[in-house]
Amino acid sequence: MASNHKAKTQSKAEKKQQRAERRAEKKAENEKLYQEVMEHDSDETPKEVEEPKNKNKWVKRGGIVLFVLLNAAVIYFTAANEFSKKAPEPIKFDFTNVLYLFGGILCLVIFLGCETAKYMIMMRHLGEKVSFRHAFCTAALGKYYDCITPSGAGGQPFQIYYLHSNGYSNGPASAMPLSGFFTMQFGFVILCIFAFIFGNGVVNGVLAPGIKITAYCGAIGYTIVPVMIIITGIAPKIAMRIVAFFVRIGAKLHIVKKPNHTIMRAVRYLNNYSENLKMITKDKGLLFKLLLLSVVLQFAMCSMPFFAVRTFGGDIGFFRALILCVFIQSAISLILTPGNSGAAEGLFYIVFSSLGKSGTFWAMLLWRLLCYYSFIIIGVLVYGFNAVTKIRDKRKAARLNKEAES
Repeated sequence: MASNHKAKTQSKAEKKQQRAERRAEKKAENEKLYQEVMEHDSDETPKEVEEPKNKNKWVKRGGIVLFVLLNAAVIYFTAANEFSKKAPEPIKFDFTNVLYLFGGILCLVIFLGCETAKYMIMMRHLGEKVSFRHAFCTAALGKYYDCITPSGAGGQPFQIYYLHSNGYSNGPASAMPLSGFFTMQFGFVILCIFAFIFGNGVVNGVLAPGIKITAYCGAIGYTIVPVMIIITGIAPKIAMRIVAFFVRIGAKLHIVKKPNHTIMRAVRYLNNYSENLKMITKDKGLLFKLLLLSVVLQFAMCSMPFFAVRTFGGDIGFFRALILCVFIQSAISLILTPGNSGAAEGLFYIVFSSLGKSGTFWAMLLWRLLCYYSFIIIGVLVYGFNAVTKIRDKRKAARLNKEAES
């Protein structure tokens, strides 16, 4: 018995020592990686900001085709479900309906107005030229690229390129879009916290438990990148360990290839984001203004379903529609399609049709037009305006040169 007890004690001590050795090895490896990141951080940061490169044309075209088919399929099935029932009474548009329609359009104007104001405030704070045109174009084009790229990943890179190509220096050109993204994410999280605390009575019996859980997970997902940026600024080595932990789990599951390379790239990006954000976040008054504007614009975005449903004769209270939209937006944030397409339309229709509201299909189309397709349309118009302006400026410069030579 004594020998068995001694063997077990030795075995436990050996396992404990092995675990300690593995931890020491990982710590040493993390420290080595961190030093490499600090020494060679400039290797992956170009001196000049380049225009984001397009992917393979065939891949891009295939993605567009799938995107259109997905939207068409969701709209078809929701329409079939809506009109396969007893024919709804014809919707009579009167002055009240039109007022609600203008209310939805006003929400869109407030969203773009607040986002534009954020950039103008940051331009002034950073000592750069304050331009309404460039602030509005940055906001509109950023939202346009968010809408056409999976997970909304294209907005910030293009905003950085746009600002730099229009005369803004590298630091501010990077800091402004990242700060805009950072505060917009937290603005929605603040709305989520409000909805989760005060809106449970509204969603009980309307949203399935699975949708509520997905919404909670989506809200957590919104905080991951901003929180990691904050941790990187405060305790970079802790951020390094967190990144390394999750990347190595991904490597064990064969999801991540070249884990050390992935860790280094992730930490470099986080360091870059953190350094750029310090230009904005060190001024607490400025940060408060940006967060306040972000909460207002997210509030306007989540108010759109109320106006869409009421435009088509639905009878729903503002608070209820707002809370339901916050849950919907949070839940669909985990869907990686451009603009959360497919999931957004489907979940909106499921939730609001379950309330027995009339005209739900048309309300869904109006809501998506306000909160999604309008940004694509505005982005295309801004693109066209900028292209025409650039051509006109080149012709004017060429004419002046010709006159100077003659």
